[in-house]
Amino acid sequence: MSNKLQNVKAIKQMLAGEHQSQTRKSIYTGKTKLKESEVIESFKDGKPKIWIETDGKGFRTRVTQHDGFTTRQPENSILKDIQELLKVPKECPTCGTNMREKEQRLNFKFWFKRKKCFGCVLEEERKIKQQGPDAWKQYQKEIMLTNAESWFKDTDKEVEIVKQQMKETTWENADGERNEVDISSFINKIENDYNKLKDDIRTSFGE
Repeated sequence: MSNKLQNVKAIKQMLAGEHQSQTRKSIYTGKTKLKESEVIESFKDGKPKIWIETDGKGFRTRVTQHDGFTTRQPENSILKDIQELLKVPKECPTCGTNMREKEQRLNFKFWFKRKKCFGCVLEEERKIKQQGPDAWKQYQKEIMLTNAESWFKDTDKEVEIVKQQMKETTWENADGERNEVDISSFINKIENDYNKLKDDIRTSFGE
């Protein structure tokens, strides 16, 4: 598992021009003209770090400049994430406990994971333990698999971002000369290694 995660890390280092075997660097060469109102955050030298781009149809994209590459995210998806955080109900639908009084932090945590309050999770686990060690072991496997699937959901997006960044990056050697780089093999390796990692984890919890 660690080797596969290191492969993704190596790709990110290549995008930043920091890989130990790399003799070229990656740079962003976009020439987008921005209005002052579109810039959300700037670097110390005044260059835009985070800004909003709007296309001809009015679709707004949040762009972030990193060290040697950029990431792009629809602005609406950010608003959606915030809205999701506000969807915690006032009361636990299972037991009616007020989710914003006692144990609010834990209630919120377990709502997003289990759609119930902290007290309900404790009671559920108490009953499972009473069924014996086999039932508890199976329960723990199911929880770990659920957590893994949640991690996959987030990491799927990260992998897609890395692949897109590689496609959009302009590569130059140490002398500033532009190089044509065939990145298809790198992208295939990322996909294959990541899919193998998911298969291995799912199989281990299914044993």
